[in-house]
Amino acid sequence: MTSSPVQPAYFARLNSADSERARRQKEVLEGVMAALSASKEGKDHPQLLTPERRASLYIGRLEFKWNDAISRRPLLPVIYVTEPLEDWRDFTNTIRGRFGATRQE
Repeated sequence: MTSSPVQPAYFARLNSADSERARRQKEVLEGVMAALSASKEGKDHPQLLTPERRASLYIGRLEFKWNDAISRRPLLPVIYVTEPLEDWRDFTNTIRGRFGATRQE
């Protein structure tokens, strides 16, 4: 684009950004309308959430959160003592974990 005194280059860039945004909005609206018409006709569409797709997205989010938490603070090894042996006396610091399980740390 060439700049002119009537429409400088700055305003030309703004107009091109507005036209790009309008094109994207039109594209999204066409996709939504196609998904709605497919839903009314009982057909499958990539943008429709079926129960299987919803479950896979939920599992994916859970896996992402779990991996993110583990990458920040890794799990420490935990030894679960199911039956304390008094003969061995291999642990001195006994704490109670979930549901009253005895843990050695």
